[in-house]
Amino acid sequence: MKNLMEHSSRIVELPMKERIHRTKPIMEQGILNKHEGERQVRVPYEMMLIDETYLEEVLALQAYVSSTLENVQTFVADSEAFMREEILAPERGKMIGVFVEGKLIAYRNISFPKPDSEYNLGRETDLPEDELNKVSILEATVVHPQYRGNRLQARLLNHTIPLIDELGYFHVFSTISPYNYPSLKNVMDADLVIRDLKNRGGVYEGKLRFLLARDIRKPYSIDFTEKIVLSNSDIEKQQVLLKKGFIGYKLEKKAEGFNIFYGKLIK
Repeated sequence: MKNLMEHSSRIVELPMKERIHRTKPIMEQGILNKHEGERQVRVPYEMMLIDETYLEEVLALQAYVSSTLENVQTFVADSEAFMREEILAPERGKMIGVFVEGKLIAYRNISFPKPDSEYNLGRETDLPEDELNKVSILEATVVHPQYRGNRLQARLLNHTIPLIDELGYFHVFSTISPYNYPSLKNVMDADLVIRDLKNRGGVYEGKLRFLLARDIRKPYSIDFTEKIVLSNSDIEKQQVLLKKGFIGYKLEKKAEGFNIFYGKLIK
């Protein structure tokens, strides 16, 4: 989720011969609603793991989606170098794509950072050194505007957690803007909890991000000594709670913005 790409409104479609040559096993297929002006059209889709041969399509889709954002604070695009080195390189990550009529319309990135990598978020939660090689990070999920409303983020995540488990990783992390309700809702529905909130440096350029985490070895069951509800826009109050050992575990949508439920774990 790094440097924004230049504007591009196209979705790349390769010649059928090359597309067939690059066919991958189907993870999921079905029907989506496509927005065409004021009407909706039902179209078939396929979901599959994709590799570096799809990088051109991925970058084009990311650039277009970046150019349509209402709030630029909610998304930081991945650079081509990051995708090549941290997502698509062997044993560095995975990418799941969604296709309609051979065109990429959505994708989810997952990275598996090296223990000594600057991208390894496990160090921020004081993981034991011998578990830093079991860290996975839910990176960007990008969906073309014509296909929003199909819960594609959730559908992609339904395959992501089992894939992480299958590959032998068990610590799952994600960084998400406190103003990005859809992304927060999806990852928290997958049992990740808020552990931190701060202005992140580097490619984030000081943007506010929650740090969410989950250990998939442990069943999801949380007991609290205290519970407090705050608005997502109460940044300083949330930061104070998080420093006191509270975690964010539930969202509640409002007419404007949303509430976050915080609890302090029973030790």
